[in-house]
Formats: sequence, C-alpha cells, structure tokens
Amino acid sequence: MTRSEPFALEILAARDSRQAALFRALNAGHPATLFVSLNIPGREKTPPGAEAFFGWMSEHVKAEFPAAIPLASSFDVLGHYLILGLEDDSHSVKRRCIELETGHPSSRLIDLDVYTPDGVQVDRALLGLAARSCLVCDQRAVDCIRTRRHGFDEIVAQAHELLAPFRT
Repeated sequence: MTRSEPFALEILAARDSRQAALFRALNAGHPATLFVSLNIPGREKTPPGAEAFFGWMSEHVKAEFPAAIPLASSFDVLGHYLILGLEDDSHSVKRRCIELETGHPSSRLIDLDVYTPDGVQVDRALLGLAARSCLVCDQRAVDCIRTRRHGFDEIVAQAHELLAPFRT
C-alpha cells in the first residue's frame, strides 16, 4: 500500500457517507434538496480560511432560503457539508444558487448542488446555462481540466488566494 492509498480510501469513504446522507435527505420528500459543500482542489481540503469561508457562505445560503429545513450537517476528510430541504421548485433553487456561486470571487470554492425529489441533479446545462468557469482563467472549467491547461500547483495556489479574505 502506498502512502497515498489510505488517503484515497478516506476520500472514497467520505464520498460514500455523503451519498448515503443525500439519499436519506432525498427521502424526506422536499421539492428540492440542496447539498452545500466545499470545492477545494488539492490534497488539503480544509486549508486556512476554508472553515470561515464555509460558515460565511452557509449564512448567505440560509439568508437566500430562510425557510430551508436542515437535513444533515457534518465534517469529514473533504471538509464541511450541509444538506437542506426546500419547498421551492428545484430549477428556481438552482438559478438562485448560481447567483450565490457567482456573487463573490471566493464563492467559486463552494458547490451548491440541487436535486429533484427523484435524485436528479439540476445542473447548469439542464437550465441551458454556461458551465462553470475555471479557477485560473475565464474558460470553461471542464475544458481546462481535460486539457490540463494549468498546472496543479497554480490551481491550488489560486484556491488558497481566494480563501485569503477568510483567514484570521
């Protein structure tokens, strides 16, 4: 077993646990389920500023959706996450989440994933909207990832720079 294998197993276990939490939340029967999580590249998923940033963004999400019902909240190797049940239409929830994801430069480091009651993720493509932009440039993130347009260290450094306002 290599040094990175235990960490990879921890990540897989965290993803499985999150998926189970999402499945339980979907069974609560809300018109929309919102999964809020950090999207930090690199091995270190909670670098300095990440916890404060997640708290700040969670408050913005709760202000945008004041009637949201907390269904799950936890911390694992991937960082903090929060699952909320909403009584609004999932498509309108996703549109409002996109506004939150684009409202502040650091918001690029959060994922606001919206699901229908039957577990279908409402993404930007489903709404006819452009894909998320890259952390480093203005191109589509998926294209930069596929072509490896930016070095890994450059991407991680950009994420850390976006967290700088949240460090104490």
